[in-house]
Amino acid sequence: MNRDARLAGLLYLILLPTTGVWYAMTSALLASGDLATTLAGVAAGRTRLEIAIVAGAFGFVDFLILGVVVYRLLRPAGKTAAGLLLAFVVASSALSLAAVARQMDVLSLLDAAGFSTSAKEQIPLQVTMALRGASNLFLITDVFSGLWLIPLGWLGMRAGVLPRAIGYALIAGSAFYVLTFVGTVVDPAYATTLFARVLGIISGVPGFLGELGTIFWLLIKAPRVQIATVAAAQPAGSLSDL
Repeated sequence: MNRDARLAGLLYLILLPTTGVWYAMTSALLASGDLATTLAGVAAGRTRLEIAIVAGAFGFVDFLILGVVVYRLLRPAGKTAAGLLLAFVVASSALSLAAVARQMDVLSLLDAAGFSTSAKEQIPLQVTMALRGASNLFLITDVFSGLWLIPLGWLGMRAGVLPRAIGYALIAGSAFYVLTFVGTVVDPAYATTLFARVLGIISGVPGFLGELGTIFWLLIKAPRVQIATVAAAQPAGSLSDL
């Protein structure tokens, strides 16, 4: 329990400087929305893109390992819910790594630009499409990034690993991720709408605080408590198996 809790907290903390860097740099590349400006930014900031790719690859593998550790930590409190948690993390990690692979395609396209005149003419559109493809793949992960917070918060409270305030904040935060996916699909300008801003306050802020609180609680407080094995004394197929 002590070792798993601290390891989970450390792995969760590592996500901040890895996937955080990846997301920030990726968003900056697409900020203009203009094809020529995007290509110029990628060409001028190739080193930043390379750093983002490496950081993202390490970060999403770290997230996958985090899912396994949290599954092992919280499984005694609910087998089915822990299994769903792990499945959501696996799906999110796989899609995120596919997004990183699309960014690697961008580097390959930039390298191919010097081979022929015809290649130079095709590169701008291909680079933009590869970046958009990476962005769309990562957008899908919002579904799983939101859903995994539900069993994480519920099992964390049930096992006594997380206080109720953090657990409920995690569950509330799931709506922010899921609705971001739905909203962006329906309206590409969703992020600038009033609804998105309100949702960011109502759900996004509690979710962020819940995830940040989870990191430090696992590192500092959780190792001092004994995890509750809720299902131990219950018959198979009961609610405690969830």
